[in-house]
Amino acid sequence: MPLAGHAPAAGRKPRVHLVNPMLNPSGGSEWRTISLYRQLEPAADVRIWHFREAPSDAFSNVRLSRIDTRKLSFPRGGTLVFVGVYFNISHWIRLARPRRVILTYNTPDAERLAAKVDLIRKTCGLEPEIVFCSRELAEQVPYKGVVELSLVDLDAFTPSDRSGRAGFRLGRLSRDAPEKHHPEDMTLYAELAQQGCEVDILGATVEMQTAPLATSSANVHMRPLGSVKAPEFLHGLDCFFYRTSPLWAEPWGRVIIEAMASGLPVVTDRTSGASSVIEHGRNGLLFDTTQEAFDLVMRLKTDSALRESLGKAARETAENLLSAEVRAQVQAFYLHPRAPS
Repeated sequence: MPLAGHAPAAGRKPRVHLVNPMLNPSGGSEWRTISLYRQLEPAADVRIWHFREAPSDAFSNVRLSRIDTRKLSFPRGGTLVFVGVYFNISHWIRLARPRRVILTYNTPDAERLAAKVDLIRKTCGLEPEIVFCSRELAEQVPYKGVVELSLVDLDAFTPSDRSGRAGFRLGRLSRDAPEKHHPEDMTLYAELAQQGCEVDILGATVEMQTAPLATSSANVHMRPLGSVKAPEFLHGLDCFFYRTSPLWAEPWGRVIIEAMASGLPVVTDRTSGASSVIEHGRNGLLFDTTQEAFDLVMRLKTDSALRESLGKAARETAENLLSAEVRAQVQAFYLHPRAPS
């Protein structure tokens, strides 16, 4: 294997280690890791390192290895990529001897980022490179780096034919964590259901699934995470809605891009990171208050032409954000680093 600071031998594929706990089969960090793996795998010797005994079957089509210091199983050499700074790095890092270290900053926690940067400097003798999941997140910390969007699979998330469909179905998708849901959303869903909208929430918390609204209204469906695959779920919607708790600032929102790639009109609040790619009235709709959200959804319910135009523009936006050129740039960053200036 190449020693730290040395390039791979001629003809040998670059070695890339992607490190993430891989705990949640619907987590944004996990799927960011999977998407990056798939982008790099044709040109690199790449594997994903995780911390759990038995990863979800959702990750069965990628090369996974478990970090186990007792068995001396951990990344060695090559490029070491930590997809997230929210998890701990144990003492194996002192023996890894990577050529490069890349930290992906995709959750707003400046203290953890600073701690990881300091750890890499001390243990590896390297200056870690920083990848930010959004421009907004990059502006919050005193580090320079590159902004890299999560690589949504545009072949998996595609528009479906929604013409002639009866009714109007609004949906949202996220982890079933309280911070992923706004405290006023259940009230909003109840009001929309009363107006004849079907509401379909994939990733509802246990409390949401057992709430009176969920058990009493035929128009409201609160589903546990994993009960249906994301592309299939999005194909059944007419509109995608998304906002999070005021206590959790969404740094990007991969699910928003997945919905846009699926040709859906997206209604989201202005605080989510992905809202920066939405031009209100052209490729999506933005709101500040619950009342505004209600009004926008009701407008979409009665205006199929608007739904169609927003959905078409949303798909085009996703294609531009994740074009072949962008993907090539991502691959070049990991596999062909520039020489230090």
